[in-house]
Amino acid sequence: MSADVSANRRPTIADVAAAAQVSIATVNRVLSGKQAVRKATAQQVVEAAETLGFYAARAIRVRAQAEPPRRTFGFLMQQRGRSLYRMLGDDLKAATLASSAVRGEAVVEHRDDLSPEATAERLLKLGRDVDAIAVVSVDHPRITQAIERLRANGVPVVAVISDLTAPARAGYIGLDNWKVGATAGWAMATLCKRPGKIAVFVGNHRYLCQDMCEIRFRSYFRERAPEFQVLDAITTFEDSKYAYQSTLDLLHRTPDLVGVFIAGGGKSGVLSGLREDASGLAKSLNVVGLDLTPEARSGLLDGVVDVILSHPIKLLAETTVDLLASVTSGETHNEPIARLLPFEIYTPENL
Repeated sequence: MSADVSANRRPTIADVAAAAQVSIATVNRVLSGKQAVRKATAQQVVEAAETLGFYAARAIRVRAQAEPPRRTFGFLMQQRGRSLYRMLGDDLKAATLASSAVRGEAVVEHRDDLSPEATAERLLKLGRDVDAIAVVSVDHPRITQAIERLRANGVPVVAVISDLTAPARAGYIGLDNWKVGATAGWAMATLCKRPGKIAVFVGNHRYLCQDMCEIRFRSYFRERAPEFQVLDAITTFEDSKYAYQSTLDLLHRTPDLVGVFIAGGGKSGVLSGLREDASGLAKSLNVVGLDLTPEARSGLLDGVVDVILSHPIKLLAETTVDLLASVTSGETHNEPIARLLPFEIYTPENL
């Protein structure tokens, strides 16, 4: 840690920020003690201030040692019956309790009715009891309206896993789905030993993550493997039973199928359909899916699935809590903050 400070002048807040490798706003937040700052970051500022002989170094240390602010964070997840959202909900609770930026309480809610109207209503209701919200949701004008109302009431909302177009959203935490779709296309084209038809399952195109993922998957084949035919997407409506029946129908009517890309909800139903295929076609298929749920892990182990591209769930939860702490810190954010995470790649050989 160093700073080019002349011995003939007193170090300034800008000097402390440069030495600590943080922003001036962060130093001000530590000095005021009114806004959330990560413990490790606050310690960097303390050490820089003391090394430079900053006049307020003692005040900064006192402020940094003060207890962080209390925050209640709301997390509005998809159906409780889906293992991905049970796992994420548990990790969000743990990350909130472990946060050094806030003394946090987590309110995790799951919903079976995923309609925009029901989601907007749940958001507004949850907003009465929390300081900020993280939500997994379709993109829809009703959702945009709810987020605008919440922001006006001082409750920031961040999108998790699937981004939203609401200008009033505070941020997005998730994957770069353009790269996910391209990687899925590359994996599928590489695995397939012969050209043929490829099926794509999506839950709902109003999830921007699924829409972008499918778009890039298709464009990969147009650009790099035009000898394959990517079929029209099969919508599962995030319902495993519907996905199961759709999979059996697909196998029955598409004997020249060579691959399946599961880009959205209903993955457990698709995998069940592939396992129960009586024709034997499923055994020859290459299957790429998203997120390492228990069902996906089982699919990899028994040979039903070849590749899984996954959110890093624990990191996703920790980053979500960090962002909620930041957007409730009192520091002004004029634009939504994006936190793009690296995705994990699983095959049967690296579980």
